[in-house]
Amino acid sequence: MYINNIKKQYDEKDQSLYGSKRITDLLALLYQENSKLDKFTSRAQGETIQYFQDPYITQRTIQPYKIYPAPLKKYSQPINKVSNDLLNVLKNRRSTRNFDANYKISLNELLTVFHYSYGITHTSKIPSTNHSINYRSVPSAGALYPLEIYTSLFKSNIESGLFHFQETDNSLELIKKGIHLERLKEIINAEPYVAISDACGVIFITSLIERVCIKYGERGYKFILQEVGYVSMVMSLVFEQLGLGSCLIGSCLDDQVNEYLGIDGIYENIQAIIIFGKKANE
Repeated sequence: MYINNIKKQYDEKDQSLYGSKRITDLLALLYQENSKLDKFTSRAQGETIQYFQDPYITQRTIQPYKIYPAPLKKYSQPINKVSNDLLNVLKNRRSTRNFDANYKISLNELLTVFHYSYGITHTSKIPSTNHSINYRSVPSAGALYPLEIYTSLFKSNIESGLFHFQETDNSLELIKKGIHLERLKEIINAEPYVAISDACGVIFITSLIERVCIKYGERGYKFILQEVGYVSMVMSLVFEQLGLGSCLIGSCLDDQVNEYLGIDGIYENIQAIIIFGKKANE
């Protein structure tokens, strides 16, 4: 009854179109309520967070990088500096749904996008230790950086396949060879709204829930979702700056995408998908 009364108040103020009949059944509301803090849960969480002031724990949590056990073929090169005209980039950014089918993206363009969106951009020494924290261009709760970046390339100046972005040396690690476009068309709901067949590739952003929730508990998942938004937006802006286009996709077969990426779908799970390429002449 309480939620229904609150909903009625919003319906009277906000003229947007809502499907209010089943709003109380949303699991999102259940999560939202259970991740709220009051003065008691805030104090309990503060005690957990305090543990992370210990130098040993700090040293164990400042290396949020996925390292594959077997050596992978890597692609890397120096990154060119990108001219800074942020306000114009913000003004001109739009989701791109049609791409130039003949364009091949370069390794430098890809690494520029990944470096400026989730690569290491600054290093700071931890006082009284021999360790440093590596920072990225986006905010991250506790500098824990719970996300991982993958890309599946169809049209580029390196071989086609599924790659993992390795932040430690700003490289692409080849996980799986081949053009996987047809498989991705089956598990990503893009066409006919977004021309994935004409794109250069797809970016996958995943999250490792333990990296953040071990410190912040239930509330950590909110921080994960925020960080996915930050990274997605920065990627979109860097693509725009490079004269390329991108479009976030909100619908996919989650378990099949997780399987394609070679992740378990529980401790590491797909969070966002971005299709990218050269904008078609319209």
